[in-house]
Amino acid sequence: MPTDNHATGNAPRTTLRHLLVAAFGLVTLGLSVGGCPTTYPDCDDDRGCAKHGEVCVANHCRQCRDDSQCAKLDACMTCQANECVKRPGCCKSDLDCPDGRCRDNVCVAQCDVNSDCADGQRCINGKCIESDGRCSDDSQCPSGLHCKDGACTTKCEIVPIYFDFNEYTIRLDQEGTLQSNASCLNEESATYSSVTVEGHTDERGSDEYNLTLGQRRANSVARQYRVLGVKGVGNTLSFGEEKPVCGGSGERCWRQNRRAETTVR
Repeated sequence: MPTDNHATGNAPRTTLRHLLVAAFGLVTLGLSVGGCPTTYPDCDDDRGCAKHGEVCVANHCRQCRDDSQCAKLDACMTCQANECVKRPGCCKSDLDCPDGRCRDNVCVAQCDVNSDCADGQRCINGKCIESDGRCSDDSQCPSGLHCKDGACTTKCEIVPIYFDFNEYTIRLDQEGTLQSNASCLNEESATYSSVTVEGHTDERGSDEYNLTLGQRRANSVARQYRVLGVKGVGNTLSFGEEKPVCGGSGERCWRQNRRAETTVR
């Protein structure tokens, strides 16, 4: 039967056509629902960038969205234009600040006050400088002290104590001066940490004798300071005849050189 055979011969083609249409429809439906899969550096969310250590910004993987991503890499990094860059002037240790020190990730001056420096150093113009105990201006002295005659001293006046020839006991006319010095030191005790007394002699006598005499003069003054309640009285030194204030000979100069001087630090 020709008619039936003809219908039977078309059936396979019709079925195949229906299957292809159905498959295309499924693909189209899948694309319309899920969209095309993204590949790096494109992204839909941070998960698409995670394996590269990045985040998704406007559908593109970038180093950072804000500073929090950069801080994980380095405390001195900041986020600029979605890239991690070093923050100008930032530091993590003093090694990053060759002319200063690192404080709160910022390079600052090496020192602000003398207490920022090691023992034997002073803060001068923001730097710790080795000190020989002398000064040229007030900036080289601890806070509250001022520079006078090359030494740091209190703002109230501390003057030398003078001695008779070959003597180390305190003269009667010097007791009031010593008490005034002690009162000054007690008033200014918050501005210094230590008191040193230096003994001096005139040029007469041997070097060894004068060093011993100068030491005894310094000890006499230091002992009286302690009796009068002065705090921080420490070292006593003797320079003998090595540091005269008057360079001539004769009693006019000698009486100026027989003295004990007080310095503070």
